[in-house]
Amino acid sequence: MDPFQIDIREKLETLKKHLPEWKLIDVMLRDSEAMQQLVAIVKLQDQWIKHRASSLYIDPMLLELKIRLLSKEDLASSFVKCWHPTAQVDQLTARGLEKAFVYWRELVPMSERFRNEFGNYGTVAGQMDFEELESLNIFTKEQFETRLNRLNDELLQKAGDAEIDYRSFIEAKTFEEKAVRAYLAAFLVTEGRATIRTDPLTEKIFILPVVGTPGTETKSVAIEIT
Repeated sequence: MDPFQIDIREKLETLKKHLPEWKLIDVMLRDSEAMQQLVAIVKLQDQWIKHRASSLYIDPMLLELKIRLLSKEDLASSFVKCWHPTAQVDQLTARGLEKAFVYWRELVPMSERFRNEFGNYGTVAGQMDFEELESLNIFTKEQFETRLNRLNDELLQKAGDAEIDYRSFIEAKTFEEKAVRAYLAAFLVTEGRATIRTDPLTEKIFILPVVGTPGTETKSVAIEIT
């Protein structure tokens, strides 16, 4: 255990308080033994400090907090100061450049790499339209609108005019239902009925219902739900 968790001062005060009361030599010897043990703990504290100092120990939590509080400029400056790249221009050879050129020239396009396994859907990866949703038996267009409005009402009821935790909001009993709720929540944000905010310090994500006319400033946000 950490030797600094022992309150040495409090133990010494206890010994000092009761020492005048003792008359028997056996009791005094026990106090001497207690004193010896306290000395051993002080020695351990000394060794602990020397070990941490010699290994340039830094508390991980403190280091993480300092990094999070750095500005982009300070973080970039620190990176440049401690960056020691192992690759240099003079290490590139004509043979290496040729191999790189051949690799990129013969690299199969993304649209062709997994055609045998998944076929050609004709849509961009990461997008899904209503026809595909219907083919997967997730819901029809009418069911989609109904569930979207129901989720919006749920958001208004739970959040009111305040923001709530996004992950808690989309949580469900099964992963499939959770994915559907996240998909619908994305439509609420796209339609301007809700907005997403990410706390850069805690990395928590919040969702807030929008009442009235939404703002014009938008950006794309990717959120992992696994």
